[in-house]
Amino acid sequence: MLRRFPRSGQMNGRRRAQSGYSLVELVITIAMILIVSALAAPSLIGYYRSARVRSAADTVSSYLNEGRQMAIKTNTPVCVRYTTSTIQYRQSTCGGTVLTVTGLTTSSSNVKLPDNISLSSTASAVFGNLGNATTGATYTVTDTVTNLTMTVTVTASGRITVP
Repeated sequence: MLRRFPRSGQMNGRRRAQSGYSLVELVITIAMILIVSALAAPSLIGYYRSARVRSAADTVSSYLNEGRQMAIKTNTPVCVRYTTSTIQYRQSTCGGTVLTVTGLTTSSSNVKLPDNISLSSTASAVFGNLGNATTGATYTVTDTVTNLTMTVTVTASGRITVP
């Protein structure tokens, strides 16, 4: 009796199933991923840049709110004095005693702004003991890399807004 052996790739008359992906399928999938990534990159970069300026404006807003809270807490006016790269809290007037905030200010009593961010303003905000701003101000936050800007406004009522 002759015995038949299955040919390679076949078992009992059936073909063995192949597993995995072919090279063509893999190349097409990678090409599609690259095309979608190339189309999405410009909008992601634009979003990143605008989010960076927004984050810096929110940071400046929180520093201003800190100065307002200090004025209410100490029951004396507090000036939030600015330079292009730092903010300082001063008691009574912008020429008054420098106030330090544990965990927020450096050894020179400066609050450092985020990297690549500059600050300009019409005036320094001075908050009264009731939280109102005796001197309102508009701060312009600029990303020095992209020149995108946002404004932070301090109104006479002490309200701090970032549009």
